[in-house]
Amino acid sequence: MSLFSLACTRCTWQGADADLNNCPTCGATLEITYASPTLPVADAQPGIWRYAARLPLHDLAYAVSLGEGNTPLLRSAHLGAELGLAALYFKLESANPTGSYKDRIAAVGIARLLELGKKGWAATSSGNAGAAIAAYGARAGVNGYLFTVEKYAKAKVAQILAYGPQAWAVTRLGYDPVVEKATWANIRQLCTANEWQMLVTARAFSPHAMEGVKTIAYEVCQQLYGQAPDVVYVPVGGGGLLSASWKGFVEAKAAGWIDRLPRMVAVQAQGCDAVTQAWQTGRPVEPIPGCTSNISGIQLTAPPDGDLALQALHESDGWAVSVADEATYAAQAELAKREGIFVEPAAATTLAAIRADRAAGRLHGTERVACWLTGSGFKDATAVERMVAGRTVHTITADAILAISS
Repeated sequence: MSLFSLACTRCTWQGADADLNNCPTCGATLEITYASPTLPVADAQPGIWRYAARLPLHDLAYAVSLGEGNTPLLRSAHLGAELGLAALYFKLESANPTGSYKDRIAAVGIARLLELGKKGWAATSSGNAGAAIAAYGARAGVNGYLFTVEKYAKAKVAQILAYGPQAWAVTRLGYDPVVEKATWANIRQLCTANEWQMLVTARAFSPHAMEGVKTIAYEVCQQLYGQAPDVVYVPVGGGGLLSASWKGFVEAKAAGWIDRLPRMVAVQAQGCDAVTQAWQTGRPVEPIPGCTSNISGIQLTAPPDGDLALQALHESDGWAVSVADEATYAAQAELAKREGIFVEPAAATTLAAIRADRAAGRLHGTERVACWLTGSGFKDATAVERMVAGRTVHTITADAILAISS
């Protein structure tokens, strides 16, 4: 296991690993840094723990796994050619145990909780993170407390409740930046008072747990046989997925796995796109007054890792793009019908953005493009019903089967 320490992403503070989730000097987000740039792989370890040398756990005896990670990287069978792209790849994070990439975060976060001797966890989630943390918490035998958005997807919250935690819907959460910030602050106080671990899936609140995300980038570099994609499309709500994925690519390059870095693209929903607005106007990320998008999972008006995502865009020479809800729903249907890939709407934003960028000439067609498909289509029953609206299953006799023609 490599040694790791902490460093502030804003000021010059550095320190040994400690039970901290923000800088003790300026309050900014903390970075996990490692003593060695090497990236050894221990194939005998389960799940993402084969990358344990670059994950923030001191003792592997505390590692928790449900078999997360090692998800498929699928080359497009049809849509890539239709879009005029030389190579289009889908990173299928719906193949994780609870159906989303959040399992990578939960595995590290719950292991960290056990190592610190915490008694439970508390988190905010519109669905995917709550399910992941609850599942890994159940595996480890620790209870949890979940605070979800007021207009939650019932199927997502039902999955969370199945794992046993207590859950509450917070009025205006996901639609009001004041409520979002107050919710996070109060959860932090609640965790301190009860010796619980705060597991909000953002680097600003859970820097150790969020290290699990970068294993997506590690895997893609291996799946492309030591090459990086040219462009990577990532759904952005809070910004942690994109910024941590970028960190993974940077670490892979430092380790000698790849010889160049990809350009990162932040994909947001129109009507809830604080990061895109900041990128377009050349200013820091600022909270937006409200959210009008219905795309569950990326509805955040005050993205806690927004500035880190923006920094990744600048460092990678990337960009941000926002897509309308209708374009996202169309892309979700296309992925199912044309590729056999069933994802939730938030994941489908990446394909919608690729289509828009190709039409605008931002993508030339020669690039190797990858998009993170973050969660399963079974997560959102309302979106499924929308996708098949108007389709009917007719009742026929057995004899009528022979009359059917293509």
